[in-house]
Amino acid sequence: MDFIDLDNVNEDLIHFNTQTTEQTITYLQSLGLLPIHKICPRINCNRFMDLIPSTKTSDGVRFRCSRPCRKESSIRKKTFFENSNLPLKVILRFIYYWAYEECSQKKIKRELGLQNETITDWKIFLREVCILKLIANPVILGGVGRVVQIDESLFIKRKYNVGRIVKEQWVFGGIDCVTKECFAVLVEKRDAATLLPIIQKYILPGTTVVSDLWRAYNCLGNEGYVHLTVNHSINFVDPYTHANTNRVENMWMRAKRRNKKECGTAKNLLASYLSEFMWRQRLNKTPFTEIINDINLFYK
Repeated sequence: MDFIDLDNVNEDLIHFNTQTTEQTITYLQSLGLLPIHKICPRINCNRFMDLIPSTKTSDGVRFRCSRPCRKESSIRKKTFFENSNLPLKVILRFIYYWAYEECSQKKIKRELGLQNETITDWKIFLREVCILKLIANPVILGGVGRVVQIDESLFIKRKYNVGRIVKEQWVFGGIDCVTKECFAVLVEKRDAATLLPIIQKYILPGTTVVSDLWRAYNCLGNEGYVHLTVNHSINFVDPYTHANTNRVENMWMRAKRRNKKECGTAKNLLASYLSEFMWRQRLNKTPFTEIINDINLFYK
């Protein structure tokens, strides 16, 4: 079976290849998202199972082992689609829209007929893939001769005597000025005891770290980093070192713009949203290529 050049996949191509259930399954197999072969899971059997037509499933096919075993298995078993009853072509189009950030509730309802809860669930499923990728390939920024800008930003603010009082939520992050990779993590406090271990986790020793004058950063010069600061109460760029935090501030602007486009993110989902943001910052190929490859990596 020929496999697809994912970088050239577009919405028309997906529609063309998913007009029937049979076409959809073949196309998903070519993407690596569904198995072409399956080995019988029954102990002491281990035969190759046959993919046969079936009226028992909405997918129209199932795997079955030959006689005398006759063990049957869904084609979705142990795949990214296993726990869903949505049509496969709907899920694939959702993945495509999510990859290219065309995943507004309004569009998905109109194009795919999905309800808000289902849309939220599938965004979570895809963000879980992002989290798995970040765990398997942790973000490590900087190094000798490299510059990383760090900053904290308030993502959830208290309401001013209107409605329910919401606890503030600060996010601490940094961005590598060369690779544009970043980290962004929730923090309960902004003291040195909280921020320093995060810096040490994500930023290599010897890195030039640029920050504002927040006192929690005062220890960085003693922790193996070259520490430059900019006094934002006076200027945006230090006149002597030319240090600035423009890139990390731009990072926050983009993160919050995406968050606003999503009509805000529930606090319990903010960490997964930030993981998606970090995942997108380190893309080497098209986002659709990356998410399909990562699904295949973790759900093979």
